[in-house]
Amino acid sequence: MSVRLFCVDGTNLVRTAYGYGGPQHRVQEDADTARAVEIFARLCEDLGSAVEVELFFDGAFRAWPGAWPENFRVSFARDESADELILDRVRARAWRGGGSATVVTADGELGRAAEGEGGKWMRVAHGTPPEGVARRIGGRLSR
Repeated sequence: MSVRLFCVDGTNLVRTAYGYGGPQHRVQEDADTARAVEIFARLCEDLGSAVEVELFFDGAFRAWPGAWPENFRVSFARDESADELILDRVRARAWRGGGSATVVTADGELGRAAEGEGGKWMRVAHGTPPEGVARRIGGRLSR
C-alpha cells in the first residue's frame, strides 16, 4: 500500500480560518502559522508511516524550533507561488506512479488544477481551523 500524501495549502488554510486586519496582522498570522505547523506535525506523529503531510506557505523561509517527524515537511515559496509548488508535487507524485496526492485547500482554482494533474482535492470550507482539517485527514485514513 502506498503512503497517502496530503499537500496542504497552508497560507490559504491559515488566512481563511482566521482572517486578518489591523496593524498587527503579520504577527498574528505568523503565530497562527506556527500553530498550524504544530498541529500537522502532531498528526504525522500520531498516524505514523501511513501518511505524509507537506504544508506549503507563500513567502520567505521561516524556521521553528524542534524536530519534526520524517513524514512531515514545510515548504516555502519565495520566487514562485505556493500553488505552483503544490502542483509540482502533484505532478511528481503522478509521474513516479506512487499514487495520487491530495491537495487540501479552500481555493477552487487550485483544487481543480490539482485534479487536472491527476491529484485529488479535499475541499476545505472557509473558516475551518487547522484542527478540523487534521481530524478530516485522520478520518480519511481510518476508512
